[in-house]
Amino acid sequence: MGRPTHYSTEVVTRCQRLIERLSDQIASDPALVDEFGGPLRTTFLLAMSTPMIVLPMERLYKPLVGREGVADDTMLDLDLSQRVREQFDGRLVSATPFFVDGDWAYIDATLAFRVADPWPATVFDTLDDPGALTAAANAPLDRFLGCLRNALSHGGVTYLDQNGRQSHAATNMLGFASFPSVKRTDELRILRVSVDGFERFLSLWSRWLAESGVEQEISQDGPGWYSEPLAA
Repeated sequence: MGRPTHYSTEVVTRCQRLIERLSDQIASDPALVDEFGGPLRTTFLLAMSTPMIVLPMERLYKPLVGREGVADDTMLDLDLSQRVREQFDGRLVSATPFFVDGDWAYIDATLAFRVADPWPATVFDTLDDPGALTAAANAPLDRFLGCLRNALSHGGVTYLDQNGRQSHAATNMLGFASFPSVKRTDELRILRVSVDGFERFLSLWSRWLAESGVEQEISQDGPGWYSEPLAA
């Protein structure tokens, strides 16, 4: 396949197709199980999810809210750009088509800790509380996706067992941690999701981004072919 034209949608779609084709195969590969003591499905999903989240956030969301970035895809599909505006304009994540209620637990602010070290038990206790599920549903979309984007970009990720704890047991959940902003480093935002829930989210997210059919409609001259600013 040729190079992407609209990175924010095409790369996401390509990664999603790889997940659909390879996730089950990786999860059942005996050679990987023998080498690593378990399947690498979680590692594969993290590898795929990083461009799936980071590229749209950097190339669509940031330019639309006036934040500087190195690339801008907003003019490649004005319908998609308008949908991104509408989704991020104060909307709660539960009102979006890519959120599944009950999949995510969320802490909007907790005292910062060293993410590479064992996480405090109090953080996991808070995530276990039903209020953390409600907090996820009620999180503003920009905070929710911002936490996920920053965690993936800066390494704020931990593998968790079926009880949502750090252990040597098989990975069943993922934890994501991020500073609220570059100026607020005394607190962390936390997300937790099952591996199945994370794969579900990526599928819904990629489907929503691809709804406009941009891959069939826009020029094939490559990224950056249209340089006029987005209309207000």
